Amino acid sequence: MPTLPPVPRSATEWSDVFRAGEVVQGLLCRRPEPGESFYIKCRDYVSIYPDGSGRDDAIKFDRKMYARIAALCKHPELGSLVKLHWYFSYGELTPDEMANQVGRDFIVSQGENELVSLSHDTYTFVERIHSLERVINMTPTAISFPVINAVTLFARGDKTLIRSFNMNNPTLERYELPLSCVFSMCTETCDGQYSLPAMGAEGDILRWCFRCNKWLHTTCCERSNAVEVSLPLPRDTRPLQPQTVEEAVQMRCGNRVQYGPFDWLLWQQLSTLPIQRGMPGLNYVLSFELIVSKIREEDAQNGCPNDVQEYLLENIGVAKDIGLMPQEALAMLQGWKPEDIYECPICGNDI
Repeated sequence: MPTLPPVPRSATEWSDVFRAGEVVQGLLCRRPEPGESFYIKCRDYVSIYPDGSGRDDAIKFDRKMYARIAALCKHPELGSLVKLHWYFSYGELTPDEMANQVGRDFIVSQGENELVSLSHDTYTFVERIHSLERVINMTPTAISFPVINAVTLFARGDKTLIRSFNMNNPTLERYELPLSCVFSMCTETCDGQYSLPAMGAEGDILRWCFRCNKWLHTTCCERSNAVEVSLPLPRDTRPLQPQTVEEAVQMRCGNRVQYGPFDWLLWQQLSTLPIQRGMPGLNYVLSFELIVSKIREEDAQNGCPNDVQEYLLENIGVAKDIGLMPQEALAMLQGWKPEDIYECPICGNDI
């Protein structure tokens, strides 16, 4: 009677077993129920539940844990194996569990739907994976956040936690640097350079200054008396644009443009919106930064597009596979009425 191969019992044994397997880019994650198997590949985000073998599994039996697939292999005896890069979900880490102040400040800034990367990988059987997860990668210091809904998970792509060198508690990678070096947001005197608008509170709203090329907290800025935000100058090669509704009507009647006055008015409204991340009153990060940034670039380069609605639907920037239709996001964008314009404390731009 054939004997089953021994299951690895340490990180070293798992690593040795994984190296002995055939590395593959994708595998079928089989399920006993018909029709519930699914295909996984490297860099996919997945979720795993406790399997009942751990000390705390009886207490936290329904805890959902998140990871990203770092590698996959087929072992001749143990079958399909996966190397997982782990993430912490909101509430799994508290400030008291962090090794130093930088780590404590960082974990306080974690959004309710945010996953925080841990610089640590483990190995297990592919069958341990419960399901695929949709997670949005973004860069806090750049225009990078798509339109999401209230349940979309996201992760900062440029920051990770590591185990401290002098204790087992985690801390932020490159923790020896001051916050102003680790992050490049807002002003040098800002205490919240690490933060995202997690809860939608007024102090967490960010505005983008295209001249300084950075995000600034609205609470770090003075309100401006300007009637609209500062915009990039039009290119010299930009076609002649109407300046009033009457001119838009005349140019349309003369077949000099293909858009009508209502499309032109909508374009003017959207092209003068601020680039903002976070909305007051929402408990998740809603941002139209991608579409508003593209509108500004298009307006400076080519002016109003011939088909405004088609352009907006193609570039609205909704995150994939979250169940939010582009038409819904566009309606939200058109209904957004920012109340205030702020002055950039660095360059004086109206943002």
